[in-house]
Amino acid sequence: MFYKALGGLLLVGVVAWGAGLEVNSGAHLSFATLSDLSRFIYLVNNTIGFVEQPPVEGDVPRLPDMRSGMGASLGECLGEGLKWGLRAELAGWGTGTEGTWTRDGSSFDVSLSLEVGFVALEAQLVLEVVPELFSLGLSGGWGWGKLDYACSFELPTDWEIPFEPPAGSGVYQASGPVGRAYARVKLPVFSPLYFGFEFGVRMVGLGTPVAEGVPLDLDGDGQGEGLDLSGFWLGLSLGLDLEL
Repeated sequence: MFYKALGGLLLVGVVAWGAGLEVNSGAHLSFATLSDLSRFIYLVNNTIGFVEQPPVEGDVPRLPDMRSGMGASLGECLGEGLKWGLRAELAGWGTGTEGTWTRDGSSFDVSLSLEVGFVALEAQLVLEVVPELFSLGLSGGWGWGKLDYACSFELPTDWEIPFEPPAGSGVYQASGPVGRAYARVKLPVFSPLYFGFEFGVRMVGLGTPVAEGVPLDLDGDGQGEGLDLSGFWLGLSLGLDLEL
């Protein structure tokens, strides 16, 4: 999907011959709400803390929070003052743990990982508040999210624990509308090249992802977990302001 988005951006540049063209790419630190997955991580960590008591030995590290990740973007805008164009973005978040518990000479291996990927293609409007120095942008479009889940949580059948994550693996997918607002500060290097800093807010509620027709339900309550990627990002950008 990201390659289709890239092709669309290049097409805009081709048909825009004769207009002002801004091409921008960036890398950023991306934060997401991930409220349902954060609750699942909390439940798993409570279980790990409950199990790691004598006579159980060994160590399974707690799952780190996964609400911060990395991303990249590519955009194109046409016009002067108030610009229009397209923007493509991808981002990823992840967490995981693995270790071994032992009791009465028996070993129990634990491995759990969560990986979230996101791709979006959007139309955007950019207002140059201070030409070539500061701009504000709004964008909206469609996004695609994917969750890779894998878990092996071996425990003796006579252990009573508060929560046990579901064993197995799956790739869950969801899609939905995307909206953003952002501000960008440009630092001209030499015409037409500039560096920049970008801060933005993202609204992305993709609903409950599905794998082979089965909704994601990690806590077993029958209601399913949503993939909420709303949040904000901070990043660096590199761009070109061209006169075609």
